[in-house]
Amino acid sequence: MYRTYKPLLLSIAYRMLGSVTDAEDLVQDTFVTAQQVDENTNPIRNLKAYLCKTVTNRCIDFLKSARKKREVYVGPWLPEPLVQTYGGESTQDPLQTVVLEDTISYAFLVMLDRLTPVERAVFILREAFGYDYREIAEFINKTELGCRKIYSRLNRKIQVEPTDEPPAPTQSDELVLRFLHATSTGDMESLFAMLAEDIVLYSDGGGKAFAAINPIVSSKRVIAFILGLATKDDGLGEVRLVRVNGQLGFVLSSPTNPPPSVISLEIENNRIGRIYLVRNPDKLRHLNLG
Repeated sequence: MYRTYKPLLLSIAYRMLGSVTDAEDLVQDTFVTAQQVDENTNPIRNLKAYLCKTVTNRCIDFLKSARKKREVYVGPWLPEPLVQTYGGESTQDPLQTVVLEDTISYAFLVMLDRLTPVERAVFILREAFGYDYREIAEFINKTELGCRKIYSRLNRKIQVEPTDEPPAPTQSDELVLRFLHATSTGDMESLFAMLAEDIVLYSDGGGKAFAAINPIVSSKRVIAFILGLATKDDGLGEVRLVRVNGQLGFVLSSPTNPPPSVISLEIENNRIGRIYLVRNPDKLRHLNLG
């Protein structure tokens, strides 16, 4: 039971919570509950459905209880990243690579955080896992019609399909590499050409690591912030290419300002539209960034 369904439950819980640590805890609790029910009452007839329903509802309850914590969180809240080395080797527990293989982009994970817990459940179960509305309704104790309405409303509320074709992986990787080169050489002209005018940089330190308290808006301000990071420590900092949720990103390490930063770029219309920088050490514990 555990080995068969853990990857699926982890995938659901990580998308719901944006946290590897919390997802693993809730998945573990779900298996314990299922085993107790199976031993103390009638055997569970549809184990997969039972496990998916249980973990989904636990995630909804968790998100509702975490709302107040998010309201007092210091600075922007960003999800925990999943990171692989540039060559593809995972930096976390092998079971977590299943989530990576069923790739969810970091930008998509950030978008999910704007939804209510129930909206998030409906969208994830429908969009990412292909469950029909009847199954979703059974999972979250709503009517089938209600789930249809929620999903329909979400299609109007968020942009499910991008208006432009997403860049091919090779194009995306090339843009990230050019960005790093321009940053390291201080090539302002190239940086302005690569960044969207309305670019936003989000920096998550959670009050436990140095980070910008508010999002940094506009290409001019973002470039100033990025160049400030690049010139810190007189060039002694280390930049390491990694895959962040399946897409090329990098880890920036500073000998004088730990912890390291995991940085992901969101590309829109062949320009960098969002930069996500995670520094909160609590959100990097599941990674081996040493």
